[in-house]
Amino acid sequence: MMIKKNFTVKAITLLSALVLAACSSSPVKKTANNCVSAVATQAEMMQLGAKYQGRSYSTNPFTTVSTIDNHSGIINQGDFLTQLSNVRAYSGKITANFAENYGKIQQWVIAGADVNELANYGIRPQVMSGMDGFQNVLMTGYYSPVIKVRASKQGEFDQPIYAMPRNKRFTRAQIYAGALAGQGLELAYSNSMIDNFLLGVQGSGYVDYGNGQLQYLAYAGQNGFPYAAVGRLLVEDGEIPKEKMSVQAIRDWAARNPSRLQGLLERNPSYVFFKRDPSGKVKGAAGVPLVPMASVASDRNLVPLGSVLLVEVPQIDDNGNWTGEHKLHLMVALDVGGAVNQHHFDLYRGVGDQAGHISGLSKHYGRVWVLR
Repeated sequence: MMIKKNFTVKAITLLSALVLAACSSSPVKKTANNCVSAVATQAEMMQLGAKYQGRSYSTNPFTTVSTIDNHSGIINQGDFLTQLSNVRAYSGKITANFAENYGKIQQWVIAGADVNELANYGIRPQVMSGMDGFQNVLMTGYYSPVIKVRASKQGEFDQPIYAMPRNKRFTRAQIYAGALAGQGLELAYSNSMIDNFLLGVQGSGYVDYGNGQLQYLAYAGQNGFPYAAVGRLLVEDGEIPKEKMSVQAIRDWAARNPSRLQGLLERNPSYVFFKRDPSGKVKGAAGVPLVPMASVASDRNLVPLGSVLLVEVPQIDDNGNWTGEHKLHLMVALDVGGAVNQHHFDLYRGVGDQAGHISGLSKHYGRVWVLR
């Protein structure tokens, strides 16, 4: 099924200024949730939304609390209820595992979602200790790009997007050299090597064949080689200052250095393959369609798929600067990522350029309460 371009789509995939560190593909898909380099000082973290005043250090990953000391109000009750409905419709296993919990939380949300009333509904919030023991959880973002393509190779549209081959063990350099050509694996041709690369980083996305319609390409697999973050390589090479690193910075470098781009990308031997998804619905690792800013990728060893989270999202401007605010969202953990580990969440931002822009700038801190 093709999706009309002006139709509101719920889409996925991340990336970011997190391309500084390497990551490996998740078993389900690669969402490019690459780790941010360690921030050296509390002062630097505070510029990205971290807070320390009035907080106690804890080594426990979760601490049960009696109150939520952010009373700004939850801003996405409707989207959260839609996400919860999607979970019930698409995953009987998760629904069964969390049936009682979902019932309590839904009643609380319908009644107004007052954080002061959690205990009255039998809900126990547990605050996470965060990256540093002071409840500062790293929050990045991912999204679904839209790439201009053609169905066949023509003119500037000469960069193939491949389906999964039988023999996956070709490096990126070998694939660029034509190892998969002539096998009928080409799903589409774009006019941008960097767009194709970032589609692989995101793990899925939409393609626009030029007829006003979009088609969704889902993650099909990876070639088995380790992922090397090109952002980190550019920093190490002295091409981009570490503090300036972002997806846009990588794009700008590529535009300035077209003859060097392929050589850079080939230093990352990992390569992602795709498949057409006629449903047009973007699903995470749990197989559930995702709702923007009501779903996250998590480390399922710490926060199992299906968990409900109260997330204090740091607000940032168009330049990636923290505005000084955090706003409360209810979210469900429904995805995973190769570098989404421990107290790091990747927030699903949606589809298109604006979602990609904010995702690429996201490397900020806020608190997370798991609602039990």
